[in-house]
Amino acid sequence: MKIGLFFSRSGGVTDRVVDIDGLAQRFSDEYYTFIVDDFFKTAGLKAMLAEIEKNSFDAVVLVGDSPLNYQNKKSAEFVIAQIEARGINTNKIGFANIKEQVALAHPSYPQKATEKARVLVEVAIEKVKLAHPIKTRDIAPHPAVAIIGATPSGMLTAQRLLERNFKVYIIDKAGQYRNFASKENQDKIASVVTFVEMHPKVRFFFNAQINDVYGYAGQFTVDVATGDQATSLIVGSIIVANTADRELAKDIRPLVHIDINEEGLFKPVNADTLQVFTNEKGIFLLPDNENQELSNIVALSDSVAFAVTSFLEKKEICYKIVVSEINEEFCSGCGTCVKTCMFKASSIDPIRKISVIDEQRCKGCGNCVTSCPTGARDLLTYPQKYLTKAIELLAKFGNSNEPKVLAFICEGCGYTALDLAGINGIEYNVNIMPLGIRCGGNIDTQLILDAYKQGFEGVVICKCPDENCRNIVGNTDLDRRANLFREILRSRGIDSENLRIVEGLRGGNNNCIHSVMDLYNEIKNNGGGN
Repeated sequence: MKIGLFFSRSGGVTDRVVDIDGLAQRFSDEYYTFIVDDFFKTAGLKAMLAEIEKNSFDAVVLVGDSPLNYQNKKSAEFVIAQIEARGINTNKIGFANIKEQVALAHPSYPQKATEKARVLVEVAIEKVKLAHPIKTRDIAPHPAVAIIGATPSGMLTAQRLLERNFKVYIIDKAGQYRNFASKENQDKIASVVTFVEMHPKVRFFFNAQINDVYGYAGQFTVDVATGDQATSLIVGSIIVANTADRELAKDIRPLVHIDINEEGLFKPVNADTLQVFTNEKGIFLLPDNENQELSNIVALSDSVAFAVTSFLEKKEICYKIVVSEINEEFCSGCGTCVKTCMFKASSIDPIRKISVIDEQRCKGCGNCVTSCPTGARDLLTYPQKYLTKAIELLAKFGNSNEPKVLAFICEGCGYTALDLAGINGIEYNVNIMPLGIRCGGNIDTQLILDAYKQGFEGVVICKCPDENCRNIVGNTDLDRRANLFREILRSRGIDSENLRIVEGLRGGNNNCIHSVMDLYNEIKNNGGGN
């Protein structure tokens, strides 16, 4: 496999601590290496893309910024899209986070930081080697939009969409359109409401319940029930406009798969620059806050309308099929995966008597992987072989006279917590090693045991807060499995108190990094690592 390693100085931030030139040189005999100043700057991106075009790589590893920076910064996904456009499968693009989780975390120890960065690069290389390519499907977007919430801002957005000739379905559990409390604001948008109510391409569903949402970005099916009548709507995009309703968020979160905050309300990718975007492609948020100035409400409504039309007016939308995969030789058809899947993505084929996956529903959370008693399941994005190898590589780093602690960090909160530790200047011991995972539900107890076998004296799993898990029950299933596993650890002479399961972020507190640091210090004070 021909792998290109691209190193970023991150505008000088990373190479103030990590020896980027020396690091690249360490890998140059086996892999193609190339250094740029910044992946997110025009010159750096152009230079990198030119090298990718010339060399026909099978995989690419970006060594520098956090992988989250490619998702939650405005237009930053453009970097990945450009790499994909040059023939690199999305699952063959790896990340070694040596800025937030090395340079910013260990500024006082440049030599050790550089060695740690080397290990994280090795881990990223293993991931692109072992991960299977992800299949894609090109979807012709359907010119219809479902707006969940007949709010004033929802009506303002509907007006914009109808002007662009889209069909609009407005769905609300209430019995009528929700108006402004202010009579003045009611009067100011009265003509908008009339326009929407009388438009031939709009349809209202009041006293409605949403029973199901599934499909591809660009072609979703929304099952709506009003009384005894059930209707299936085909839409290209979904807008959640009633964002202040906790009960609604709780009810439809397993269907729309949008992250929620500590208050139980849906949250955007980035509240500053991506306020209407979610991590689910084709599903958008429209903040419902009547206390704002009307001009701000109108601006947000226009913003989400523009985002939706920009999305739906594409000729085709590339849908990435990020699912778990099944080894049919191992599948016994027991149905455990069916019981554990919160997204109704697993079923048993009645003829072949094996598990099958509905790619329109699967979110690739990994809960079925850990629950499968025969090991027939695996995640495309985080294969078990990769996680096992990553633990082995991470365990080799560090001074044997000091304890080693492994931090499993989930995509939802854990990874963000560890990034924020570096960004906020929290310096911690270099022997604390990070390993990103899809979700807490993705952690098999065998991985915990592997960590201790490989020489880690402590393991911390940083998960989403209870009831805030991106994958609904991933964190609670983790708690059940891991806590039952403590008895196994004790039977092998391992201190079960050195396994900590913590919420990554809660109430503005970085529980993840403080718990990892506390465990490290406790082990050291008790004579560990000597």
